[in-house]
Amino acid sequence: MMPKITVEQVLKRKAVVVKPDDSVDKVAKILAKNKVSSAVIVENEEIIGIVTDRDILDKIVAKGKNPKHIKVREIMTKNPVRIEYDYDIQDAIELMMDKGVRRILVTKLGKPIGFVTAADLLAALAMYNSEEQEVESVESETEVYGICEVCGQYGPLYKVYIGGQEKWVCENCKDSIEQ
Repeated sequence: MMPKITVEQVLKRKAVVVKPDDSVDKVAKILAKNKVSSAVIVENEEIIGIVTDRDILDKIVAKGKNPKHIKVREIMTKNPVRIEYDYDIQDAIELMMDKGVRRILVTKLGKPIGFVTAADLLAALAMYNSEEQEVESVESETEVYGICEVCGQYGPLYKVYIGGQEKWVCENCKDSIEQ
């Protein structure tokens, strides 16, 4: 069974907050300076939207519009998909799939703290699976019991190669062979 991994534990991108009346040009510079691809738009302490570098490319640059003359409120995504920091990553995955998005705004008591992406969640799952496999391989090493082919003692056995041949030996013999 998978242990509970919270969204906050995999959070890598802190929230960059901008105002709805900031120009797209200003927001693009803020995104670049902070090396992030998304910003949260907050008005009167309420989250009203998000804007991504993709929004700027698709809605401004690709259409030949001047980013200095357009307010970010005109291109933002209203009511962004969000999740509280203490939810399980499985909840975040299901929310992403349900809403068809690649990133979710993470909040703490309703305040923006960052973004979690599909890549962050996949990395967390991969790390968990890798750690689980390591534990399984360590456990499987000590699950074999029998008589040591070197000294004849009964106990946990380990597979070693002596002169190119596979042998099952106890821990003491394994240690002496490796030295």
